[in-house]
Amino acid sequence: MKIATGRVAVAAASGAVFGAATSLANALSSPYSRLGAPLTGTVPGRTAKVLSLLLDAGWSWAALAVLAGAGAAAGLGVAGSVRGAGAGTGLRAAGPARGTVAGTGAGAGAGLGIAGLVRGAAAGVVSLAVASTAYYAMDTVVFDGGTDTLLWVMVSVPFGSVLGAIGAAARRPGAVGLLAALTVPTGAAAQMLLIPPRPHLTVTASIVVAETVVWTGAALGTALAVRRFLLQRRTSRTTTPADATALPTP
Repeated sequence: MKIATGRVAVAAASGAVFGAATSLANALSSPYSRLGAPLTGTVPGRTAKVLSLLLDAGWSWAALAVLAGAGAAAGLGVAGSVRGAGAGTGLRAAGPARGTVAGTGAGAGAGLGIAGLVRGAAAGVVSLAVASTAYYAMDTVVFDGGTDTLLWVMVSVPFGSVLGAIGAAARRPGAVGLLAALTVPTGAAAQMLLIPPRPHLTVTASIVVAETVVWTGAALGTALAVRRFLLQRRTSRTTTPADATALPTP
């Protein structure tokens, strides 16, 4: 219970920082705000514009919920592996090596099962709801504008639960984990193609930098997800001979 509460608190804190930082970056990069007007055309202003383009994007908010879900399921995965290893040593008829390997895999799968998905979904909702609240709370300070907090908090429930569950599933081995881990890189690339960060006809240096960062991050995320999948497959293949050669217990 303490671990679950702590991970939800981390998701809430991450959402608060993310939402407030997004609103602040928008204000600092806007020539129409009292904070951004003095920075127009300066290096800090252009830097704020890059951050604004990166943070105030759909894929970025989706990544927040996915990461919150993955973090919330992390403790369950470790606990499940430990319990599985302990249970595996009791399968004496299958042999020591086979029992340990099978028990560990079963424990890890249980740890990242329904409980992990539920915890990930809850963390995703919390992160997006708190991020939306922090975003509009900061907006009232830097822009003196109204808020749509309630609307976006309501939107956070369906989207946050799905994205948080995807984050939890990304910790699973196999094809399911691979597809879940590819959600954010694929989403970022799709948004770059369909809705690129080019609000004006003139392509500025800030836009070029932001697009480069997104494409680079999407490529690295895809490469890391595929590499993890291939390493897991290679590891599972190398453990199979050990199961076959384990001596049965009389």
